[in-house]
Amino acid sequence: MPHSSQSEYSQGRTSNGLAYERRGKGLPLVLLHGWCLNAKMWAYAQEDLGADHEIITFDLAGFGRSSHLAGPYGFERHARDLAAAFNELELQRPVVAGFAFGAAIAVALGKSNPTQITAVIAVGLPSAQASPYAKMPRAMRRDWPGFARKSAEALFYNTQSEATLGWIERMFGDASLCVAVETVRLLEHYEPAEAVKGLELPTLLIHGDQDQVAPVATGQACAQAIPGSKLAVVENCGHLIVIDNKNAFHDVVRSFLSTL
Repeated sequence: MPHSSQSEYSQGRTSNGLAYERRGKGLPLVLLHGWCLNAKMWAYAQEDLGADHEIITFDLAGFGRSSHLAGPYGFERHARDLAAAFNELELQRPVVAGFAFGAAIAVALGKSNPTQITAVIAVGLPSAQASPYAKMPRAMRRDWPGFARKSAEALFYNTQSEATLGWIERMFGDASLCVAVETVRLLEHYEPAEAVKGLELPTLLIHGDQDQVAPVATGQACAQAIPGSKLAVVENCGHLIVIDNKNAFHDVVRSFLSTL
């Protein structure tokens, strides 16, 4: 499998407005953040997995340092923008990993551009049946800072430091309310077991056993719909697996990458 041959660190913005960072050498691994978060959520994965892989993080359109482009902006539009960014950055068939909202984009990208990427890692794929996305805009409009705080707390099963909760809360709070309301609409009718049909790339699904936002049953249904896929259940872990049980997450990802 070809690897990217780039310097150990670079950052910038693509011509379509996506902010990115690249660090490390080896098999390229793209990391896509969750709804109302940004690339900073991958700090631990960047440091750990970056020891033997090239890690590329993006702020999705409308979040973090990336531009918010005129809509409509569905998962397929995000996938097209990322595909163009991969070409511009000369990424050679990376593995694409996404968390929640980012996982839905990774799935869309794997279906629309299967020759451009090597594999998909879907972490905590969202489900409209499991979470009340349709009710969220009202709560968001009533008290956006309060919603940000409650959302940060709901992402974890294990006790986190006040600093960590504040860190995640600030990511939520830094997102535009307009963008948050617009993008949560994409999740209101998202059924992952249907969305993954037609995905034929090597796929790893990861769910926390205590995840109430995207329960293990969601991953099980998706695994049945993707031929040859693997499902990893991380024990004692909530929704934000990449932080709530980061060491187990890194081990699962590294094990999967070693098989490619």
